[in-house]
Amino acid sequence: MTRLAIFVALALLFAPRVARAQLHWDASAEAGVMKRVLSSKPPGASDAGFGPSVEIHGHVALLPLLRVGAYVGHDIAPMPGDMSALQITSFGARVKATSPWPLDPWHIWAFAGFGYAGVYGPSYATHVTAPGGPQTEARVDGAGGGFFEVPFGVGISYKLRRPWHLMAELSGRAGFGFSGSVFELPVGRTGTPQSGPTFYVVNPGVPSFGASLLLGIMVDL
Repeated sequence: MTRLAIFVALALLFAPRVARAQLHWDASAEAGVMKRVLSSKPPGASDAGFGPSVEIHGHVALLPLLRVGAYVGHDIAPMPGDMSALQITSFGARVKATSPWPLDPWHIWAFAGFGYAGVYGPSYATHVTAPGGPQTEARVDGAGGGFFEVPFGVGISYKLRRPWHLMAELSGRAGFGFSGSVFELPVGRTGTPQSGPTFYVVNPGVPSFGASLLLGIMVDL
């Protein structure tokens, strides 16, 4: 009886440590550049420019080469003309499948996910010309909105020293389900000139696709 009690006590003591030792996870912080591609543009309108992008994400292992987790990111999409850049904050879930080849210190993986992106277009100043009148300064109101997105891509990392890895990810993001005043078509945001009637700024389009290249650091345990 005494031996059984000792065995149970040791099992209760060491079981949590073993479970923690078997749990594998990773967490990453990245920064780089994002290019948003606009669709539903007015005829002859320009596309969005390249902008900065940051992202953090983490995963836990379901299987040796399969992990699930979550991500949150932010990027700035410069708009054509003197419009203010769109501030896009996205978050969601993702699945990461790692290739068994090559072996350490290199790792290669593919990922896909599903999430939501909140968008804000800050107010900005512009100039308008009233019919038969001089050019005057105007202020265009800020507007918000959002859309669903499907991120996907590939990544590679190089282990510096356990658990630290240098990493890079090349990804695409397909957007759909756009809503909110920032995406209203064909009439966009409201503008208020210093003199004259209120006017409307034509929406430059919706960011239906994005491509990014991010570099960063990863902790893999």
